[in-house]
Amino acid sequence: MPYKVSHGKAVQTTYSVDEVFSRIQHEGIQFIDLQFTGLTGHFHHTTISASTFTPEQMKNGLPKLDGSSIIGFTSIEDSDLLLKPDPNTFAIIPWMTENKTARLLCDVHWGEDRGRLSRDPRGISQKAEEYIKTQGFDFSTWGPEVEFFVFDKVHWDVLTPYKGQSYSIESAEAPWSQTGDGYPMGLQEGYYPSPPADTLTPYRNECVNILSSNFGILCDNHHHEVATAGQCEIDIMYDHMTNAADAAQSYKYVIKNVAQKYGKVATCMPKPIAMDAGSGMHVNVSLWKGKENAFYD
Repeated sequence: MPYKVSHGKAVQTTYSVDEVFSRIQHEGIQFIDLQFTGLTGHFHHTTISASTFTPEQMKNGLPKLDGSSIIGFTSIEDSDLLLKPDPNTFAIIPWMTENKTARLLCDVHWGEDRGRLSRDPRGISQKAEEYIKTQGFDFSTWGPEVEFFVFDKVHWDVLTPYKGQSYSIESAEAPWSQTGDGYPMGLQEGYYPSPPADTLTPYRNECVNILSSNFGILCDNHHHEVATAGQCEIDIMYDHMTNAADAAQSYKYVIKNVAQKYGKVATCMPKPIAMDAGSGMHVNVSLWKGKENAFYD
């Protein structure tokens, strides 16, 4: 669910189906991106025309997915799936300005009213939240800390697999760079440098503004991480499990698309640079019984 800040405090907001369609009309939305997460952790999407999107489709789902084409979802002989949008995930995509587009995250269901697809990652998260309650806890909070690299360019050669394969990374911050601003970072010397050595402050500022203003995801700080060549972290606010997972997926979606706008490449792969710090995603977790933290000793 999205958040906004009121008088210095985070306030959770919700959207009804009617409110979503009111915003679609008021904002002049032309297309709706229906997004869902596959078992590999990547977003998938299909785009529909806002003019033909109905409240009934929002409530009942849209038969728009061939599950056999998504790794690990279904076999080909039983592959018709429904995408059921969650109105609370409505967000306007700011970089799609020519044909104004909004997105909705979707739950994945079997067709013909056969219930939820058990392999839907979002559904697994929701079932885990229900299980936590059966164990005597009222709720849990989850705070993912996602690290990533932003490279100027990436080159690779996979056209000659028998001769050999290769890749190279370009970054004005890197010690191997032949161009740049004159402030290269050595390996594992990238933690908290100030500009001009940290070249990505404007990029991270824009990501934070988009996450907050468009996606309702609040961030409390951002900074350069330990590795050279543009390793970054943006800290997002903790939340209940499914909300936090939605936020992490949207976070990756935003950092990659904003990087593309800057002519750069963002990646969450764990170890793109040998001998330097890798990127991780450790998660802060708490379990609660009323106002009591079960982890408190």
